[in-house]
Amino acid sequence: MKPSQVVVDHHNVVGGGETEAVAGDGEGGGGVLMSWQNARQKAEVLSHPLYEQLLAAHVACLRIATPVDQLPRIDAQLAQSQQVVSKYSSLGDLDHDHDHDDKELDQFMTHYVLLLCSFKEQLQQHVRVHAMEAVMACWEIEQSLQSLTGVSPGEGTGATMSDDDEDQVDSEANLFDGSLDAHDGMGFGLPTESERSLMERVRQELKHELKQGYKEKIVDIREEILRKRRAGKLPGDTTSVLKSWWQSHAKWPYPTEEDKARLVQETGLQLKQINNWFINQRKRNWHSNPSSSTVLKSKRKSNAGDRDGVM
Repeated sequence: MKPSQVVVDHHNVVGGGETEAVAGDGEGGGGVLMSWQNARQKAEVLSHPLYEQLLAAHVACLRIATPVDQLPRIDAQLAQSQQVVSKYSSLGDLDHDHDHDDKELDQFMTHYVLLLCSFKEQLQQHVRVHAMEAVMACWEIEQSLQSLTGVSPGEGTGATMSDDDEDQVDSEANLFDGSLDAHDGMGFGLPTESERSLMERVRQELKHELKQGYKEKIVDIREEILRKRRAGKLPGDTTSVLKSWWQSHAKWPYPTEEDKARLVQETGLQLKQINNWFINQRKRNWHSNPSSSTVLKSKRKSNAGDRDGVM
């Protein structure tokens, strides 16, 4: 079988359209035989192991060039594809001797899937580049219009019109209903549905690319934050030793250098970690422990008295 003889009408398969008549239409035995052969060839393609990949690649190409608001139509048509497959399944079951041993058909299916995948990438690049150029061109036109008129056709200031203003606008618009449509005479106006769909698709594509591009960086930053949090949080057994010392020295929770050295040996922490813990602990308990503040004030007074005596 030649590859050119097994090309499937994917519109019928995806769209759920009517298959070609298997029987002839009265034009003679040649027409009947030709229709029968075409149907058998399609049945072989539909029963091939690579058919699902072929159909998926074909639908992927369709999705790229289809406006966003029309994508549900493809899903609806794809849901009916099984009905078309079942129409050819009976023909495929008539001959079990092949069992997909047709190397020419295998080669054709493989190359066809690869071709569609490559075509999908080209379509994506084409839509991404040219759609972005179209969006930028529209933006430049809007900027030119704003510089000429002082009015931006894009997003407003957020203010809303009153009911009287809306009625006035509606009445003025009715005067031109006979001569103008949604676009004014200068060619400016609201974007069409296809333009909005195109701009929405470009936004989604760019958003997806940005997410994929920064995904690894975001994950790395998150891991770094978690690592620092884990590093800054002391183990529970070490804090219990520090809390025990704190409770026994609640009136004056300022460890000496000898106390710190002993705590370093008992907890295995670094001197900086111990200093930071006591600083934070004093901040947390400063107002709840008035005795420590009283002792501190008395020490300050005594030190001040000693200095006055010296002077």
